[in-house]
Amino acid sequence: MGHHVATFWYLGTDDPSAPIRSGHPSDPGFARRLLSRLYPTVTVASLGMFPLNRSASTGPGEVYVGSYPGLTVLQTQLEQPVLPSATDETWLRLVEAPTVLLFSHDPDDGVSGFARWESGRLVRSFAGADDRIVEDEGMPLPFERPYWAGEFPLDSAADTPLALPFAPSSLLHAAHRAWLGFDLSPGGLDVPVHGFATDGRREVRQRTAPTGAAVHVVGSPGRAELHAATTRDVGSGASGGSPSSPYAEDDYERGPLVPAVARASSPVAGAVRRIAGIVGDTMRRAGGAMNRRLANRR
Repeated sequence: MGHHVATFWYLGTDDPSAPIRSGHPSDPGFARRLLSRLYPTVTVASLGMFPLNRSASTGPGEVYVGSYPGLTVLQTQLEQPVLPSATDETWLRLVEAPTVLLFSHDPDDGVSGFARWESGRLVRSFAGADDRIVEDEGMPLPFERPYWAGEFPLDSAADTPLALPFAPSSLLHAAHRAWLGFDLSPGGLDVPVHGFATDGRREVRQRTAPTGAAVHVVGSPGRAELHAATTRDVGSGASGGSPSSPYAEDDYERGPLVPAVARASSPVAGAVRRIAGIVGDTMRRAGGAMNRRLANRR
């Protein structure tokens, strides 16, 4: 039995990117209600909030959810091979929406797939690797034509006798752009989501961005793990320093806690100590003057 990362989009709008671009916050309460339906006997632990397109994909026992007006996105791992047409009804009926999209990728066997349901009816599904088609249901849609026509051939096509006229992962990208209006990539539109663990782990505030291979829908690394790799490389050098976090200026900062020694040596801490010293000296001088006056009276 294989497994893969699956990303579902539940659409009730003709412009899926609009509620995200507008800066409308994701609703964590709605996300928890969804998870209570999926895992009614499990205590769900929060993993924090972060951008789906710049973080590692879900690991085992994890679910990422972003909920916006007319749009819900959910990413998780499914313990089955990539076969979009065989998706369990539980996932298709999880959110009341006229359109459901699915994008799947298995980094182990290189299979990518996508599917679209309208009012519960499968309109189109495709899954394949560079050298084989796993499934091909429904008529190819307009955005697929140049791929099937061989306008985007594989770089290694000459070395692969059974190569398809395109990379399935590239076709998945094209479906994402055609159906959602943007690509799920580190440099693309930020899609804030709430992360949750469903495997019984203790809930703690995550201090580092999710690490590992961010496959998302195609297998490219996200900004979070690229930064983590850079930090490890620089931190192991002679200087012992580390670059600033890529999230230092936004709401996704989850860097390490500053050690107490570092806090004590900071400019702010030094200023506080100087002020405290001045106040202390003033209090001691006032106390000494009061004692002298009392002694003179005696």
